[in-house]
Amino acid sequence: MDPLLSEEYFEHPEDMIAELRESDPVHYIASIDAWMITRYDDVRQLFADPNVSNDRSHYKGYEPAPEGSYLRWMSEHNFFSAPEDEHQRMRDLVSKSMTPRGVRRMEGQIREVVEQFAAKLRGRAGVVDMVGEFCAPIPNTVISRITGIPAKEDDEVRFRQLAREVISGISPVLDEEGRRTAENAIVELSSWVRELSEERSVRPREDMISDLLAKHGGEDAASVEEIILVISGLVAAGTETTSMGATMALRTLYRNPDQMTALRRDRSLMPNAVRELLRYDFGSAGLPRYAVEDFELRGKRIQKGQPLFLSFLGAHRDPAVFEDPDRFDIRRDTRDLTIFGRGPHYCIGANLAQLEMGIMLDAALDVLPEDSKLLEDQIEWMRLGMFSRAETMPIDFGV
Repeated sequence: MDPLLSEEYFEHPEDMIAELRESDPVHYIASIDAWMITRYDDVRQLFADPNVSNDRSHYKGYEPAPEGSYLRWMSEHNFFSAPEDEHQRMRDLVSKSMTPRGVRRMEGQIREVVEQFAAKLRGRAGVVDMVGEFCAPIPNTVISRITGIPAKEDDEVRFRQLAREVISGISPVLDEEGRRTAENAIVELSSWVRELSEERSVRPREDMISDLLAKHGGEDAASVEEIILVISGLVAAGTETTSMGATMALRTLYRNPDQMTALRRDRSLMPNAVRELLRYDFGSAGLPRYAVEDFELRGKRIQKGQPLFLSFLGAHRDPAVFEDPDRFDIRRDTRDLTIFGRGPHYCIGANLAQLEMGIMLDAALDVLPEDSKLLEDQIEWMRLGMFSRAETMPIDFGV
């Protein structure tokens, strides 16, 4: 068995990735015919390398959805696989909302959503699952609120369910049941967005759907189809990752109580703390990319269609770039992160994700008692290949 698929890797991924970074930085995983990339310079280069793509259709095992299905249409026109001119147009449509200034306009909505869930935790006693009650529901609710989904509990709950089902359609290999689930979710979400777009075209509001429908600087407004793609893309890229980021951030803070105390005392450190939390313990397997052509990397022959996993944990613990990289320090210089990519596919939601995580952690520090304890041995993990995700994060709030 490859070491990256072993129990030891799941328990201490940073140790195994450090070994690979030193001895085998372009590591071939024979059982899945894929590569793990662990050095900072290589990860950074591959984010903008024309030899690789984040378009799943380049994967040699990719099976397209049935012709004429919504899933097929979305897979061919989303942010990742659209032709360059189409991709750039969608980025331009969204970019005005995702600048630091545009994101600040959303801050009130984000704080309102976070408070909606934080309020339920104030004064709690006993064990609370912070994933189920806080980290998981907030990102989807934020996306629904800022895009314009009505702020009704039933609507937002249904939106969160749809979002998870839409995300399931990201996999390059889906079984028949998975295809049906993702297809039905996309159809329902598309119908919902179409109806809201018709309403906003008559009565615009302070939300993203209204922004996309409006004309900016003489440019054409977005079509309903583009709005569907944009919102689906935001759901796919900005919900699971933010949820996982916040979950792992809480674990890291509990494992480093001195840093957690420092952050409790000085919240002005929060923006830098968020970046350090992402550097320190996020994305051991990293993001998949797919070889568009055969090419060579550090003497290894990468074949067309093979996946390459760009390890954030490997890159961000690289001692060639980060001094004393295994030390968690919320005051560290974090300017060299690759977490949001680079080049033309740099994550357009980077500002939103960092602001949202900061607000979530700020609220969490307010509601978590100082003597609360993470029950780490009771965390339930979902594991698939090299990937793992904490499905629960049980914290004892005390009496």
